[in-house]
Amino acid sequence: MHAYIVKTGDGYLYPFADDVSLTDREDQAGHFLSMDEAHRIAQGRGYREGTYEVLAVEMDERRLIRQ
Repeated sequence: MHAYIVKTGDGYLYPFADDVSLTDREDQAGHFLSMDEAHRIAQGRGYREGTYEVLAVEMDERRLIRQ
C-alpha cells in the first residue's frame, strides 16, 4: 500500500498537536493517504508548488491504521 509524505526545503511535514510541524527525519514524516491530501496540507502551510515534493512510500496497512 502506498502513502505519501511531504518533503520541503525546511524538512518533512508531520502532524503535531492537531497541527503540522517539521522534522529532519524522513521516518518521522506524516503519512497521507492520497497525493491530493498531501498537496492540500503542504499548501495549507504556505508552501507553493515547486517548493515541496510529495513522495510515495510503501506502507504496511497496520501502520497506517495506528497513525
